[in-house]
Amino acid sequence: MLLLIAVAALAVALVVTGWLVVSRERSGGHGTGKIEIPSIFPIPQHLQAGVGDPVPLNGHVYIVASPGTDQASITALQDLVTGAGGTAEAVTAMNSAAAGSSAVFLGTASDPTVSPVLKELGKESAADNQNAVSRAEGYAIATGKTSGIPTAVLAGTDADGVFHAVQTARQLLKDGAMAAARVSDWPLMETRGVIEGFYGTPWSHQARLDVLKFAGRQKMNTYIYSPKDDPQLREKWRALYSNEDLKELQELVDTATANHIRFTYALSPGIDSCYSSEADLNFAVAKLESLYSIGVRSFVIPLDDIATKVQCAEDLKEFGAGQANLAKAQASFLNDVNDRFISAKADIQPLQTVPTFYNGSASNAYKKELGRALNPGIVVQWTGEDVVSHRISADSAETARRTYGSPGSPRDLVIWDNYPVNDFSQDHLFMAPVIGRDSELYKSVRGLVTNPMIEPYLSFPAIFNYADLSWNGPAYDPGKSMDAALKQVSGPDPEVLAAVKAFVDLNQDWQDDELTPSAPELRRDIEQFWSDYDAGRSPSGGLKARAELLQRLPELLPKMAVPGFAADATHWATAAANYGRGVEEALIMLDAAKRGNSPAVAEARRNLQAALAAADAKTQPTLELGVVTPVLGDSELKTFLERALNTVAQSKLS
Repeated sequence: MLLLIAVAALAVALVVTGWLVVSRERSGGHGTGKIEIPSIFPIPQHLQAGVGDPVPLNGHVYIVASPGTDQASITALQDLVTGAGGTAEAVTAMNSAAAGSSAVFLGTASDPTVSPVLKELGKESAADNQNAVSRAEGYAIATGKTSGIPTAVLAGTDADGVFHAVQTARQLLKDGAMAAARVSDWPLMETRGVIEGFYGTPWSHQARLDVLKFAGRQKMNTYIYSPKDDPQLREKWRALYSNEDLKELQELVDTATANHIRFTYALSPGIDSCYSSEADLNFAVAKLESLYSIGVRSFVIPLDDIATKVQCAEDLKEFGAGQANLAKAQASFLNDVNDRFISAKADIQPLQTVPTFYNGSASNAYKKELGRALNPGIVVQWTGEDVVSHRISADSAETARRTYGSPGSPRDLVIWDNYPVNDFSQDHLFMAPVIGRDSELYKSVRGLVTNPMIEPYLSFPAIFNYADLSWNGPAYDPGKSMDAALKQVSGPDPEVLAAVKAFVDLNQDWQDDELTPSAPELRRDIEQFWSDYDAGRSPSGGLKARAELLQRLPELLPKMAVPGFAADATHWATAAANYGRGVEEALIMLDAAKRGNSPAVAEARRNLQAALAAADAKTQPTLELGVVTPVLGDSELKTFLERALNTVAQSKLS
């Protein structure tokens, strides 16, 4: 029993460090060999060690892809081979293979070039593979040998699945070779992605491009363009885009498509529209048509954050007053948009909307009428029981489906999840792992999209978490997912990773949620210091080392694999560095006090107070609130510094 416990503990440790060790019987040999498979995120439905050795990608690699295979996937695989140090040769069939080369077969599982290779190499997991490639966006990976050379096959149900297979292959790569593995995988949620839906400074064009690429690598499939402070979406919703603006949007659409992301456009006419107005309907349809012309195939009509009563005189005359009649008016407008625009297109996603009452699962007059009057094919976006929901349960979502639907016909829901959005607290960053979301939500909702922070690159770790949660909720582990996310955005330098983790630790506190306590690692170091200090022991050194690391954040964060992270973090990192200097001076002051060195105490006190003043400076610009003071781990840091000052003040050296 003790041996079993020890083995289990070792396995857990290996998974946590990012590698899964799988034992298997070596083909044609005796005994058991150990194959290392990297941890894959999002976590696949099925992942096992493959047969044979890793497939080298650092030499000559044939990419075997039939004509018509998704070009984005071919390009991504070519980039993967090049990054591994290899040379990719794209061919449409495998006729003869040069000695010392490798092959990767790429395409859909129904492709006659790919199908027999998947059948041959994946025979040990044939049932799982068939299950995977019969589901939308599913894929299967197997490795072995064909034509006498190391071979991998990446087969998808569809083009999306093929692309997802390449993203998994990227994570299977180590030391220039793809681990011998068998993967059978598919997403549990249909819609998985990001909604740029906050108030405040909208993301830059470059940031949007980078988010699309990052989301695609994490197997998300949706980006919703809905920045609240973009006037073209709200105040000037009737105005058509200029050719220059359309060109910029076209680049976003094209980048989204290349990364297998659905670019979804959100038009918000509710601020001043008349739902009964034929002219306003024409304006809306014309605007959507202009976006359709550049390749947009997914649309939302958000009606959130507007007046909760009928305002337009024509609407009052046609529909009447009251919340139920507001729903009736809105349903009429949405149904007309659906009939005039959505239903007229053969290649378009179902229309989505955000109701004026968009949170809570309980019914009211508005929701009841909306459920009755709204076309049953229109999808509702919902934020959970609250506008910012700390917990979202499957039971709550099921109730909401019935509330926004009609008797016997529950409404399809997409959860607009207001985490880690910080538009309501723009001096804070919310960088804790995504918690409190039911692992079984996929059974109740169509999808889940995260509303990130105003700072796009600081939102990457949470986006990574949401990709995991929405792909395979039952396997999602917040801590492991966040660790993997931080490793990815940090890059290979362990010192940089330590700096990123120290920075993230300072930005855990999400509205005093008990699952996201403020600065837990810093708090541990502070508690250990005071325990040592009060007992008369030499301090362990943990707090001093953390203070030194915080001071180096402005130097280390720009070395990350995602450089935009450091730019977004500039003012918070500077504040953290000032706090780090203050903590270091506090430690010097306390030590000097114990030694009875009054001049050293006085100097350290002055330096501490200067550092605290610098940390409290207003440096972070906002769109509507002016310049604010970055807040991070303040309760722990300020409490420590105040206690240090009070401790010295109460000594004989005060």
